[in-house]
Amino acid sequence: MNLLLDIHQLRPNRYAYSIKTDGRQADGAEYYESAFDSLETCLRDAGDSIGHYFPSVHMRYEGRVVGACATESLRRNPKGLAERFLAALTGRA
Repeated sequence: MNLLLDIHQLRPNRYAYSIKTDGRQADGAEYYESAFDSLETCLRDAGDSIGHYFPSVHMRYEGRVVGACATESLRRNPKGLAERFLAALTGRA
C-alpha cells in the first residue's frame, strides 16, 4: 500500500494536508487534519500523524508531485523538506 501526503495552501501562511492510500481518500471524502501557520509545522504534524506505520510517503503540493521521502524526515527535518520542495516548485532546485 502506498501513502500520499497531499499538501494544500489554504491562503498565505495557512496550510493543510490530506492523507490518501493507493490514490484514494481513506474515508472517501476530502480530509484535512488541521490548518497550520507554516508549511514546516504542517509537514511535522503529518509526520506525527503517519507515525511509524509507513516508512516512506509520496507528496504532492497543490496537486503537483514533489517527490517522496522517508516518513522520519517529516518529523526530524520538516523545515529542510519544506525549503527543498518549495524551491523545486519555483524552479530554484
